[in-house]
Amino acid sequence: MPKTPQPRTNNLELLRRLALTFPETEEGLSCGKQAFKARNKAFLFIGHDATHYNVMLKLRDALPEAARLAAQEPTHYSVGGHQWVKLTFPHDQSPPPGLMQRWIDESYRLLAPKTLVALLPTSGLPDRAAPAAPRKKSTKRA
Repeated sequence: MPKTPQPRTNNLELLRRLALTFPETEEGLSCGKQAFKARNKAFLFIGHDATHYNVMLKLRDALPEAARLAAQEPTHYSVGGHQWVKLTFPHDQSPPPGLMQRWIDESYRLLAPKTLVALLPTSGLPDRAAPAAPRKKSTKRA
């Protein structure tokens, strides 16, 4: 069986790096896709072929948004059973900025063990894709 050529874009690597920022996340294979798991609880699957990549994750709060996108762009988004959402894009196209960050965060929170979810910030999303900005030194004197 011929090996699928590696895509020429950074989309897959960016998704991979983002998934690996979550506590105790490990990367493996499941059903021919990259699977990202926290303590054996899969929260993200990424697959690809020569022309497209696809992402599967579980949503609850963002499910209405996913359903709207699926109605507007059925070639890119689909909502399946049990709240699983699939995104499919050509290698040279990315989902809207910030979408994958929010959706991967939500999928992790839904599926990872609660002890790991408790390690995440409770309000607001951290910018997981970018390194933290350096803190400015205070110019105040005591």
